[in-house]
Amino acid sequence: MSRIAVAAVLLAFTPLAALPVQAAEAPAAAPVTVDPFEDIYAAIQESADMERQLSQLSNTIAQQIASADTSLAIAEARYPGLSKAMVEGFRPVLAGYSARVRDSFRPRMVAVFRERLSESEARDVAAFYRSPMGKRLLGGVVDSFDARATITSALKDKEVSAAAVKADTDAAVRGALAQFSQDDFVALGELAQRQPGLMKLGAIGEALGPIRAEMENQPLTEAEQQALSDSIVASLDRHIAAATGKAADK
Repeated sequence: MSRIAVAAVLLAFTPLAALPVQAAEAPAAAPVTVDPFEDIYAAIQESADMERQLSQLSNTIAQQIASADTSLAIAEARYPGLSKAMVEGFRPVLAGYSARVRDSFRPRMVAVFRERLSESEARDVAAFYRSPMGKRLLGGVVDSFDARATITSALKDKEVSAAAVKADTDAAVRGALAQFSQDDFVALGELAQRQPGLMKLGAIGEALGPIRAEMENQPLTEAEQQALSDSIVASLDRHIAAATGKAADK
């Protein structure tokens, strides 16, 4: 099996790095029985830098909005950094919205794992994502995942397509692959041979694609919409006031 094929199969699952898990605290003295399928989520959360991914997503949104909205592009030219300030202002709203949607879709994601993997295979997958190699793979995908196609689709069509989600996933996979050496690919191939359940991750990634597209199209609640509007107005006012003040001081 070629190094690209081995790594692509393993990495097909890694876009789940974008799906943080809200873990419940267990009583300290009580024995904990770990559901191996839920544990895949936990392993991904432990190994991926969610704050870094949110920062990358925020930067991409700022760039795409500035290029798509003529009036905002004009304002950006007059007040440099305006788009970035706006996005930073609604970042907390974005984070809260994402956590809510991902938590609501979590049972469906776990159901896919449960349908496609045995308990033993699920434990292998969780262990893999906690291993140094698994953490490197997740880190590479998070570093490369900017959701550019997804955001473009949302701005252009008002609805995110499954094709856009797949395009971003494929781009993240390619970015992660570029960071690995020949020895890394050999190690991945040997691991896949020892743990054949990992070879099912490609099919799991395909099954998760439509679900992830559906997640991207979830609407804001009324409260989230109001918070988003308020944060945008406040951040624009602050940025323009600061820029105007600096200009007056010159």
